[in-house]
Amino acid sequence: MVEVITEVRIEDVPDDFPRVPRLGAVAGAQPKLLMTQYEGKFYELGLSPPEVYERWLNCEDLAQQLSQAAMASKLGKRAHMTEEEILAQYVPRLKAQGWGAPEEMEWVANRAGVILGWRPAA
Repeated sequence: MVEVITEVRIEDVPDDFPRVPRLGAVAGAQPKLLMTQYEGKFYELGLSPPEVYERWLNCEDLAQQLSQAAMASKLGKRAHMTEEEILAQYVPRLKAQGWGAPEEMEWVANRAGVILGWRPAA
């Protein structure tokens, strides 16, 4: 089931959440600036409040899931690793999945550490 966002609470998005503009292309010889409009203001593509809020919700959900996986790893097959090492080994995997920008996936790993009370990924 797809969740429809009916209320954008941009103030809920933490200041440390990366705001990464999306790339796009438009045909033609003249240079173009891709923008999106929201409530009478123009934003770089991917940086309007609803877009940032939705990306943050997705990344927060992913961080919650990652924190559970990291804890299971710490209690299981990666008990010999430090907490930072456990989180750090997830970063390349997250980036390879293409679920978000590299900066967002680094934020996800660090957020999972915060959820667990661990030090951030190296």
